[in-house]
Amino acid sequence: MASSISFQHRAEFQGFHLVEKLVGSLPDSTLPAAARLFAFLAFHVLRIRRKVALDNLGLAFPEKPSKWRKRTAYSSYLHFSLVILEFMKMQKWSKRHLEERVYRARIENVVRPVKNDRGAIVVSGHYGNWEVAVNYFYVRGIRSAVIQQRQKNVLVNKRMKEWRENWGLQIIYPRGAVQNCEKALRAGRMIALLGDQDAGDRGIFVSFFNRPSSTHTGAAILHMKTAAPLFLGLSTRVGIYQFDVDMIPVKDRSGQVFSRDNLQILTADLMRLLERAIRKHPQQYFWMHRRWKTSPPDSH
Repeated sequence: MASSISFQHRAEFQGFHLVEKLVGSLPDSTLPAAARLFAFLAFHVLRIRRKVALDNLGLAFPEKPSKWRKRTAYSSYLHFSLVILEFMKMQKWSKRHLEERVYRARIENVVRPVKNDRGAIVVSGHYGNWEVAVNYFYVRGIRSAVIQQRQKNVLVNKRMKEWRENWGLQIIYPRGAVQNCEKALRAGRMIALLGDQDAGDRGIFVSFFNRPSSTHTGAAILHMKTAAPLFLGLSTRVGIYQFDVDMIPVKDRSGQVFSRDNLQILTADLMRLLERAIRKHPQQYFWMHRRWKTSPPDSH
């Protein structure tokens, strides 16, 4: 396998590893300043996905003035620059160090079914710092599995897998994810996944910020197949290194007929709860992804 790795991937990984080492050597107190530098470069100089972010904010908050949308977009870049740095730095944190970062945690409704071997499904979005939340469950002794997208660079993918496994997480890749998640749930694990990206032609359209949005249905399918309780997981930043972790239950529909209509209802419930959180803290959402890339079939 080593010989099949391209020079480009090796070079990319060397740069990635260099940044990892640099971030790992920095005191925690310096990360906000580094995040401000990265956000300034990405938003004002390189303008990475700046138009996408501003367009998305225009669709989500049409009533807000353009100055507000620009300010919120920049705040989002700043927040996610810090999230990326925290993710790298987290590899140097002890369990106690991470636990001290959680200002408040309302997670007992997830802990109970997992400890009773029922499993639980926790869906989040690109909001707050979801890595803190899932690692916090490890600190609390909860066995968890996460769905991780494969990175194009196999070396970077391997390193990110190692990072999550260091926090006790079982990695599940998208291919065959439903079957593998079912096994993990039946073994009493908590499944954590992100469910707010555009799902293309495979998704179900539900309302998200008053727009039909193609949305992944994996969490709804797992809930209806296994009867494992379903939650929206939120890890909201309340300070530089302080997070409020909350698990919001979604109405149990596991006893109902497995149908597209019921999957749509469940998925809409999740997106409605996520939207409510984002409206309170729009600067903590990742506006840079193309959430409304896919149009409903009847819109053509």
